Amino acid sequence: MKLSRLLLWILGTALCCASASAKTSFILSDKLPAPKWDEGYGVGNGRLGALTFGGFPKDLLVLNEASIFERKPITIPANAAEAVEKARKACDAGDFAAADAIFRNEILTNGSIAGNYQQGGLIDVAFLNTPKQSTSRRELDMKHGSASCEVGFENGESLRCELLSCAEPENSAPLQRGLIAYFVESDLSMGIDADFTLRHPDSNTKIQFLGDRDPHSGEVIFVISGQGGNGGTRFENFIRFFAEGGEISVEGTKISVRGARKVLAVSSTSTDYDYHRNGRRKAYGFDALGCVKAISGVGDWERLRETSHAHFAERMNRCVVDLGDSEPKVQAMTTRERVARMKADPDARDPDLIEQLFQFGRYCLISNSCPGALPCGLQGLWNPNLNAAWMGCYFFNINCEMNYWCADPTGLGEYHRAFTDFILRLKPHGEAFAKAIGHEGFCFGHYADCFGNTYFAGNHPEWAASLMNGAWICAHIVDAYRFDNDKERLIDALPLLESNAKFILSWFRPDPKNPEELIAGPAVSPETGFFYKDAAGSRKMAYVSTGNAHDQLLGREALRNYIFVCDELGKRNGKTYTAAKKALPKIALPKINANGLIMEWRENFEEWQPGHRHVSHLYGLFPGHEWNVLTTPKYAAAVKKSLNKRRRDRETHGTLHPGWSEAWWINLYATLGEGNTAYALMNRMVARYINPNLFDIHPPFQIDGNFGFTAGVAQCLIQSGIERDGRRVVQLLPARANAWEKGSANGLVARGGLKVDLSWSDKGVNARLQSTRAGKFTVLCNGISRDLAFASPGETRTLLFPPES
Repeated sequence: MKLSRLLLWILGTALCCASASAKTSFILSDKLPAPKWDEGYGVGNGRLGALTFGGFPKDLLVLNEASIFERKPITIPANAAEAVEKARKACDAGDFAAADAIFRNEILTNGSIAGNYQQGGLIDVAFLNTPKQSTSRRELDMKHGSASCEVGFENGESLRCELLSCAEPENSAPLQRGLIAYFVESDLSMGIDADFTLRHPDSNTKIQFLGDRDPHSGEVIFVISGQGGNGGTRFENFIRFFAEGGEISVEGTKISVRGARKVLAVSSTSTDYDYHRNGRRKAYGFDALGCVKAISGVGDWERLRETSHAHFAERMNRCVVDLGDSEPKVQAMTTRERVARMKADPDARDPDLIEQLFQFGRYCLISNSCPGALPCGLQGLWNPNLNAAWMGCYFFNINCEMNYWCADPTGLGEYHRAFTDFILRLKPHGEAFAKAIGHEGFCFGHYADCFGNTYFAGNHPEWAASLMNGAWICAHIVDAYRFDNDKERLIDALPLLESNAKFILSWFRPDPKNPEELIAGPAVSPETGFFYKDAAGSRKMAYVSTGNAHDQLLGREALRNYIFVCDELGKRNGKTYTAAKKALPKIALPKINANGLIMEWRENFEEWQPGHRHVSHLYGLFPGHEWNVLTTPKYAAAVKKSLNKRRRDRETHGTLHPGWSEAWWINLYATLGEGNTAYALMNRMVARYINPNLFDIHPPFQIDGNFGFTAGVAQCLIQSGIERDGRRVVQLLPARANAWEKGSANGLVARGGLKVDLSWSDKGVNARLQSTRAGKFTVLCNGISRDLAFASPGETRTLLFPPES
């Protein structure tokens, strides 16, 4: 062996050893109570969720089921199609304020089009007659999917509570997984004295006792039965209590336990929601009562615990990152203390906390989503209210999409299916919407509830007048395929993708000022507006226009994705395919203005809100694939300049900028290769938008920012969105921050079918790549390019990259 090869082998061996030692603390901790629900700890199995908050000796358990929604009827104006065309003509004439007025007065409905996501019941827990408390510690164990609280007393005795959600049985269909379990044990000499009071905020909900009132029976069963408002989802939540070594009694909706050594409460909820057609069925989906009756007593707790722990551990262990070590004194702090430290000093270094936030997004995905169930909405499963913030539903102009950005790259690709399956079921609703406004195909408003009905959402054009949401959600179907290569699912998706392509072909029309180019509209750049000068030269403000960058980019992507899928499946003979091939090059790209900025609108309008939270005009870089730093450097530079300006404007003008927006910016900077800026924004996000329990705050809690943060860390470590010369380009550490001097990442996933383990130090980068299918790749790292070809699944390559000069 030559000396140079020997040195490379020694370096590779050392780096592989470093990779094997990747570590993360999966435990969140707090010594203080959680006075608000969005500081509590949540658990879930994708369908059932629970949240614990409060402070000893009281606790409040929130019980949720994913499909409990109220219903919201939609009345579409009879002249909607004519009014949309009227608004388009107003835009053509440069009278954008008139287009706004037409939307307000003739097109939009008076209010929301989605019902609220609601809850399945509350349990107030009150511990009684305990000695004086000396210590308290709450924990969320992300690796094992459980939330706990341990209380110490001055006499040396203790009490411990644990909450978990059981994917039980593990091999069952997702909709048959059925338990929330709450366990209390204590070595108190007097035993456990506690009251459990059941309630629900809806006065129409019934709470009934089922079973024997014998205080020595050791168990009782209740059912909370109700229905989402306006004829929404019906539900039955069965709750069973067991007490070991004590007595249990019932008074109204209060269950009293006295002198017990251990207490177990299990809850299972079934609804009449029909997952096959986004509607309601006549019967409940499964036997929730049978599920709680299958638990024989407190002795089953360990089995439930082991099942839940194994379920989470396997998934959480798939992807682990190590970005360096925090100082020992910082490691000794609780999560609340560490977040507070970052809020006091955003430049404080705590790489372990960044790792925890990375894993928290993955934990939230496993808890709040699963194949076969509904997708994750704005607050996931965790909601204590009848009227959730922003209805707690599914927003499609960034939020629900962001919930799934991290799924495939961090080894949780099957969880993406909850979203893509739901998208497929939206087809008839979106086609009815397109027909109502006089167009072909499938389009969608910017939010929906579980019933999927859609129209322009709300009563203000600022957020309502948007129609490219259908294209955005369809993009997830195609991108998931680039990871999993599941052709059967692609075949199932083709009718929807074709329907969306038909809408694009119907909605885009020649620009009156340049008939060779196609433009969309009338519509808004999501949730923002502009100033313009009318025919008399007066300065006016408006929202609605034609040809905005967001719509142009998504229209191009929709046709490009449809053509790609047809090519993959050998379906090249249809009229829609031919029309899409002809129209795609005519759809105008956004322009770059004289200042080197991406133009958000077709004309160079003045921004209404400089520093605005949405950066929809930059969609083409991320999460879209129109632009990138390798093949479209001019546009990438314009994106960077536009993003930098918006950052400056945000600070100058103090524009509202929630956590999910910060997360989007992190991903954009990472895609540009600006690792230090992305890292600075991560620290800023912790300092401004992260609660002591790591919930992302809008405010209130909005879960999309947590997922976006996780995706942003992954985007710094691996990118695979570019295809060049017939090869999938995989960029390793494309945006590694200088602060991450040494580290590792195991279990990352690239499009094209690669699993990637990385380790790095000042001596270079080691990468181990394993194929899941045949494919050709260009691997880029530290300015070095390597072409690879894999002939079959399971092949591995180890690559060494010396430090970048």
